[in-house]
Amino acid sequence: MKLDEKNAVKRNLFFVHDDVLAPGLINPKVDAKKIASAMEFLSGLEKKGVVSLRLFLGFEEKKAKEKLSKSPAAKHFKKENIHFVTKEYLNSLEEMDRERRLANLESDPDFVDEFFKQRAMDDLFAQGAATREDSALICHDIWFDAFYSTRFSGVDFFIVKESLSERNRPLPEKINGLNYISFAEEDLKKIILGKFPRQDVRFLETYVFNKLKLELFDGTKLDGLVKKSVLGPK
Repeated sequence: MKLDEKNAVKRNLFFVHDDVLAPGLINPKVDAKKIASAMEFLSGLEKKGVVSLRLFLGFEEKKAKEKLSKSPAAKHFKKENIHFVTKEYLNSLEEMDRERRLANLESDPDFVDEFFKQRAMDDLFAQGAATREDSALICHDIWFDAFYSTRFSGVDFFIVKESLSERNRPLPEKINGLNYISFAEEDLKKIILGKFPRQDVRFLETYVFNKLKLELFDGTKLDGLVKKSVLGPK
């Protein structure tokens, strides 16, 4: 099927950087050639007005630009479509959240603000630059990306299976009910055309809430029950 403005369903594609477009903690050996080919395909569609590409980085401007200076994928995004942590975002945080963020930065200079992308997407929706219905987040983490999206921005998400993670730790098994992709032209085209089935996030929510309970009762033997109920084969 020919892809054009008339049949594009997901017209705004949002990307996380590490482990999707570039090596990261989860996948230090991403397929650079496959990513370059897929991004050339998407850039061609953007030039034709079919899609818009946006990139989110959970760093402040200086660190974000340092990372992008070493990223071959950065050239595929317009300057105004690259979003990083701003003073406006920091000032909008509740005092407790700001203090928590500063504490995280003190303990880890490479701390990534994973919630930032949710606020950035909400801002785009509020400005009318995109809608939830015509947007898709290309990501890899079932907690920071998938679960946060279900609870905050409401955007549809697609998980790159080669970099599957939970809170930036490798996740060996898939959560049932979600859409997983390879970062390749075929799957990206399928996203844009709206050909993936509607996701069932009940298993994801069950998994996350049960994990939170496990952490409250650390040392118990409940982890196997969580996995049995919501995890599927990789």
